[in-house]
Amino acid sequence: MPDYFTDITAQEALQCTPAEADGLIKALIGDQKPEEIGGDHGLRAMHPDSLLSIEYDRTGAELYIFGEDHADLDQIPEAFLKALGALLHKRGKNYLEFGYANTCSKHCPDSHGGGSFRIDTCGRIIEPKLVWPRPRKPRRKP
Repeated sequence: MPDYFTDITAQEALQCTPAEADGLIKALIGDQKPEEIGGDHGLRAMHPDSLLSIEYDRTGAELYIFGEDHADLDQIPEAFLKALGALLHKRGKNYLEFGYANTCSKHCPDSHGGGSFRIDTCGRIIEPKLVWPRPRKPRRKP
């Protein structure tokens, strides 16, 4: 039986104060304590249901959002989406774009793919509409 995976990664890191990072971490994992990374230079928090993670680099004051293995957009807490939207608005950004990759431990039909989505200032997840062109009628020779 093949194993299916979904990885998510933000297209960029966001500038973020320690207070803003604390607010996003709380919105993602509630009262749980984030993991210290890089000695005392950073924090990592992962939501147990969505598997969405954030890493905060205290030195660079940057926040990076990603999801590994079995990330699930439908399980991201609404409070986190709203808090991220508020930070985007504060930074003058209309959205944060993410890429995702669907992979599998075995090559089989419909086992791999990917795409992108955005989270906007209202905390909405927006996926692009994919529209395939209609088949054209063959041209007749004169």
